[in-house]
Amino acid sequence: MTQFSQPVPESKTLTYENQGKFDQVEIVWTDKDVPRILANNYESLGFGYGYAHARDRLVELLGQAIAMRGQRSKYYGPDAFSTLGFLKTTNLNSDLMFKLRVPDEWVKEELERLNPETQDYIVGYVNGLNFFVDNLSETQRQQIIGQEPTVRFEVEDVVRFTMRFGIMKELIEIGPHLLATANCIDGNTSSDSLSPHDSPVDVEGGFGSNAWAYGGDVVEGGGAILMGNPHSAWQRNPHQLRIYMHQCQLTIPGELDVAGSTFLGFPLPLTGYNADVSWSILDAATVTPYIMQLMDVKFEQDTIKYLVDGNYQSATLRVIEIETRQESGQVTTQSYAFAQSHLGTLFKLPQSPNKPAGWYAMTNPGECNAKGLDQFLSAAKARSTRAFIEQIEQHRGVLCQLVVADKHGDVGYVIAGNVPPITDEAMADAHVGIEGVAFNVLDGTQSKNTFRDQNQRPLQAAKSFYPNIVSRGIIHNTNNSYKYSEFGQQQPDYPSVFGQHRQQHTLAAARLDYDPRLIMSNKRMQEISANGKIDTQQALEVVFDNRNYAAETFLDWILTLEPNDCSTPLKHAFQVLANWDRKNNADSRGALLFHQLWGKVVRAKLVKVSGFGDPEVESELSTSLQSQQFIVAALEHSITELEQLGFTLNAAWGTVLYQTADNRPIAMHGGSYEQGLLNGEMPAELTRDGFSYILFGTAYLQLTEWQGDTICPQVLLAHGQRDGVGSEARSCQLQMFLDKSLYPMPYSPRQWENTYLTHKVTITRADLVS
Repeated sequence: MTQFSQPVPESKTLTYENQGKFDQVEIVWTDKDVPRILANNYESLGFGYGYAHARDRLVELLGQAIAMRGQRSKYYGPDAFSTLGFLKTTNLNSDLMFKLRVPDEWVKEELERLNPETQDYIVGYVNGLNFFVDNLSETQRQQIIGQEPTVRFEVEDVVRFTMRFGIMKELIEIGPHLLATANCIDGNTSSDSLSPHDSPVDVEGGFGSNAWAYGGDVVEGGGAILMGNPHSAWQRNPHQLRIYMHQCQLTIPGELDVAGSTFLGFPLPLTGYNADVSWSILDAATVTPYIMQLMDVKFEQDTIKYLVDGNYQSATLRVIEIETRQESGQVTTQSYAFAQSHLGTLFKLPQSPNKPAGWYAMTNPGECNAKGLDQFLSAAKARSTRAFIEQIEQHRGVLCQLVVADKHGDVGYVIAGNVPPITDEAMADAHVGIEGVAFNVLDGTQSKNTFRDQNQRPLQAAKSFYPNIVSRGIIHNTNNSYKYSEFGQQQPDYPSVFGQHRQQHTLAAARLDYDPRLIMSNKRMQEISANGKIDTQQALEVVFDNRNYAAETFLDWILTLEPNDCSTPLKHAFQVLANWDRKNNADSRGALLFHQLWGKVVRAKLVKVSGFGDPEVESELSTSLQSQQFIVAALEHSITELEQLGFTLNAAWGTVLYQTADNRPIAMHGGSYEQGLLNGEMPAELTRDGFSYILFGTAYLQLTEWQGDTICPQVLLAHGQRDGVGSEARSCQLQMFLDKSLYPMPYSPRQWENTYLTHKVTITRADLVS
C-alpha cells in the first residue's frame, strides 16, 4: 500500500471476515473529504468505495434502496409525496412504478448479464456498505441514522439504482394514472377527485447541466480542456431523494485509475477523468426514450382483450403487492392488478394536449438494462476520446449525454442510453394520425408497430443510428440535442427521437418553451474563440461570469415601458433594474427584483423561440400592448412581494441566495435556468429568510487540462461530500465557490503521496492478519 510523506492524523486498521475475493483495501481522505480507494482487485476496490460512500451518504443510500425496492408506502405511508431524482409524486405511485418497471426477475437477469469484473465490483461495494453499518456503535447509529428506517443493502439494490435511469421519465406519463388503471382492472370505475395519487407528477426545477470541451485546434499546445458542470440538488430530507454528487478516486494499480463524481447510488464516476480522458454527464433532455402505443381494449365478462391485426387477444393479469403503512402504524399488504399484453403493461390514460384518452402500452428500449455499470467501468479505462465513445456504444446503458476530451486534443459527444430505433418515416407511418398528437404516440393495434423482436423485447438501435461527434474544435451542450453541439457546425438531421428541430416538435431543456442557455453558451463560444487560443481561466469564466441572458436580451426594451406618471415605488423599481449589472453575482443589485419579474413573464408564456433550437436565433418577447401592460403589472406585483417579505428592491443577490456554514451565511451566485444563466442555481420559493433552498444547480465543477502528458484536474464540490455533516471541507468549498475558484485535485501516485490527508482506513481480510 501507499507510503505517504507525512503521517495521517487519524488512521485505523480493520479486519473483515469474508469468503469471497476481498483481500485488502486502503482508503485515504483529503482535507476536502475526497476518498482515494486503493486495492488489488475489483471486489476489494468496490468494498472500499462502499465503505467510504456509506460514511458520507448512508441515509441517502438507505432511502434510495427503500424507494427502488418499492417500499416507501411500507415505511412512510402511501399518500405522502416524495421526490425521486427530480420527479415528485406519491409514495404509492413511486412503489407501483418501480414494482412494475423494475421487477425483481429483471433485476436478477441483469445482474447475471454484467461482466464478471463488474459483478465483483458491486458485490464488494455492497459488502463495504454493510460493513460500515455493522461497525457503527449504537451512539453512531443514532447520530447518523436517527429514526429513519434502515434495510440491509443487497447487490440487487445497485442494479436497481442503475436500471432506473432507463425508465424514470415514464413516471411523468403514467405515474398519476397507475392507481386509476388498477382500479379499472378491478372493476372500480368510480373516481376520487381528491385522491393525491391522481396529481400530475411535478418536475422540480428540471436539469440545467452544462459541459464544454475545447479541442486541440483552439487550445494552446494541441491538447484539450474540459469544463464539466453537471448540476444536482443541494440538500436532502427523507422525502426528497433528489440527485446528489459524491467524489472519489478508484485505483487498481496497472488496471484502473479513475476519479470524479457520481450521482447517489451509482458507484462509478459519471463525470470523471483518467490520465488520458476527461468527460462530463448531461441529462438527455431532448431525447424521446420510448414510444406510446394506443391500444383498443375491451372488457368481456372476466376477460380483458386487446386488438391486434383485427383480432382480439386475451390479456393476462399481473398482481403487484405493496406493503402499506396504515395510520395506526400497522403494515398491511395491498394488491393491485394490471393487464399484460404482448407489449407489456397496459395503462389507462386520460386525454392530454399530446395524446388522446385511451389504453396505452409503452415500448422502451431502455427498460431492463443495467449495462450502465459495465459502460462506465469500461469507459473509465479508455485512452482516447474515440475509445471512450466506443466503450459507451458497446455497453449502452445509462440514458444521458456525455461530452468528452482527451490529451491528444480530440473532443466528442455521445448519447449513452438507448432510444427507439425508429426513423421519422416509420414513426409517421405508425402514428395514430390525429393532428396535434405527439409524434411518438403510435397505433398499437397493428403488429407492424410493435418495434420489438421475436421475444417481444424492444428493438435496439445499431451504432450507426446515433449522432456521435468527434472534433478538434469546440463541443458544448446545455442539455440540448446533438444538432448544435459542435460549435459553428450544424449536424445533419438524425431521427427525431434524438431531438426535434421543427416548429411543431420543439423541445427545450429544463421544460421551458424557449432555451436561453444554449443561446448564451453559443454567444460565449463566439466571444472566447475570437481572440486566439482558449485557456482554463476563460473556460471557468464561461460558468462563473453569471451573465443573465434574459436581462442582456430584453431588459433594455422592458425599461422603455416605464410610465410617465408611475408611482414612486414603480419608478424606483425601474431605476434599480436600469442600474443593475445584468449579472447574478453575489453583490449584484437588481437580480432579485428581475428574478421575481421574469418568472411571471415566463409563466405567462410571453417568451418564445422562433429558431427551433438554433442558437444563432434570438428568443422573442411579446411586445403587444397587452404584454406591455402585463409586464408593468407583474413588476408592480414583484415590488409588493419583496416589500411584504422585508426585502429592499436593490437587495444584493447573495443576501437571498446563500448557504449556511459555521453558523453564518455564505453568499452564493448564479441563478435561474429560465433567465439563461449557465451557472444555474435554481432556487425554491422566496421566504423572509431568503430562498429556502436550491432545487438544482451548480454543485460539482471539473476543469481538466493536460500539461504535456500529465492531467491537471481542478475541482470543487460546493454542497460538500457528507450528508448532514458540517465540516471544514464544506465550509471551505462554499467560500471557494463564492470566490469563483477551484482547487487542484491530486491524481498521480506521487501527488497523493505528497497530499495532506485527514483520515486513513486500511481494511484487511481477517485470515491475512498475522
